[in-house]
Amino acid sequence: MIIIKNKNLEFIIIIIIVIYIACYYVASSGYYEYHLQEKTILTNEKIKEFESDIKNNQNIDIKDYLTYEEVDYTNKLTNFMYNISDKGHKLTRKCLKALFKKLSYLVED
Repeated sequence: MIIIKNKNLEFIIIIIIVIYIACYYVASSGYYEYHLQEKTILTNEKIKEFESDIKNNQNIDIKDYLTYEEVDYTNKLTNFMYNISDKGHKLTRKCLKALFKKLSYLVED
């Protein structure tokens, strides 16, 4: 057995193994395929409904046949990371502008 002296490294390795086992379980249990199959069934039902509406000469609106679920994945961590990214972008832009301004002085002279 491998002996790891650093406890933080050991903890990270255990977390990675647990995440791998969880992903493997989700993949092997067929949860993802089942979810996709449910979407396919719903789509096939909407296609049949669309075809019957065409046969019956009813008004057709695309919104009646599409089911769009907008999921909001934002949380405190994603908002925090977005703010850090935005500040980093602004800082990088400011530094590049200053760099090119100084380079333009060198080129002009």
